[in-house]
Amino acid sequence: MASFPESCVPSPRRIERNMTRRKSATARRREGMADNMPTRALVLPLALSPDQHAMYARLADLYNRVWGSAVSWYDANRTVNAVGAHKALYAGLRDRFPQLPSQFVCNALRDAAGAVRSWNSNHPKRGWSLRASRRKPTVRFDLRTMGLRGNLLTLSSMHGLKRQRFLLPSIPAWFDERYPERRLQAVTLVLDPNGLMARLTLTFRIPKAEPVEGRVLGVDLGMHVLYRDSEGGEYRYPRVQRVRRRYAYDRRTLQEKGTRSARRRLKAMSGREERFIRDVDHRAAKRLADTPGIGVIAFEDLTRIRRLARKGTKTSRRRRSMLNQWPFSQLQEFTAYKAAAKGIQVVMVDPAYTSQQCNRCGYVDKRNRDRARFDCLRCGHSDDADHNAALNIRDRAIQTLGQTQGQGAVNHP
Repeated sequence: MASFPESCVPSPRRIERNMTRRKSATARRREGMADNMPTRALVLPLALSPDQHAMYARLADLYNRVWGSAVSWYDANRTVNAVGAHKALYAGLRDRFPQLPSQFVCNALRDAAGAVRSWNSNHPKRGWSLRASRRKPTVRFDLRTMGLRGNLLTLSSMHGLKRQRFLLPSIPAWFDERYPERRLQAVTLVLDPNGLMARLTLTFRIPKAEPVEGRVLGVDLGMHVLYRDSEGGEYRYPRVQRVRRRYAYDRRTLQEKGTRSARRRLKAMSGREERFIRDVDHRAAKRLADTPGIGVIAFEDLTRIRRLARKGTKTSRRRRSMLNQWPFSQLQEFTAYKAAAKGIQVVMVDPAYTSQQCNRCGYVDKRNRDRARFDCLRCGHSDDADHNAALNIRDRAIQTLGQTQGQGAVNHP
């Protein structure tokens, strides 16, 4: 038997190190698979003692400084590569902020990458211009820096200090029932600078629901009716229009005053209006996702509508007015994650001519539609204009799904 030189035989220490690397690679692959799992967030209030508030305020200050340095690096290098930022910044940041535990530096680098990515996506004309000057006192904890057992939450603190323990309010029963197999992924702590309270956001991973088979539901979004679907369902919101008109009037009045107190009231009013709109969108999205017997929900692609709305035509002005009156993309986002929890797919279709095309014969003419009524000039078909558009959206989704799946998709009555 051939013998090998002693130097070629790996030592037990090297074998152990290689096995650790293999385990780490396996763990990374598992984490990558977990990244594809949907997440759900739960926001809870958290009361802090004066000492805890002071300590976490200091921790948040250091965390935000690291976060700001990372944002500047991402903007300057036109990248959101957190690995590259870690290689370039980690050692220097550890020297600058020795009191900040190393894992918080890593969390801040990843947190900043996500913030820059989100900013660039939401502000395509102002990309790579995120500024950290107005960031609230925020700290993000991952599995290495926090733990949750029952209602007992433990959070890491400043370097050299013990972990802090908090008894959380009970998890709402509806959250337990809806997501029984959830796993905690991260905790975000946002401090109130004017008091001893904090807002705690618990982010959970949940298993993907198995896809369900069912009908395709087309949904048309509108200005006077929030949505009307292809099966005749609708979500009217006359109170919403009244509330928004009142907010618009109050906003104009306060802007004309221009005083410091008026600006404070404007900021508070903006928050109330945003929360009101989010509540309406949540309710409408839940109603869509709870429609019995559906397997697919189809919307118009709003990104394409926004591009069409820049062309300056009469139709584009109507589209632009619709988009400015309500955050429809938020409604689509809420519907997508509520539907995903039930195994329902959400698809986007080309919005071109959905409001002008006759669903009966396919004839396209802008004169077919007169405000809320649709009367085809070719075949004489009459319908509610929004319902006709929802049927067109449904049919386009069926056609798209049939092409991607290699078979026809049919709606069953």
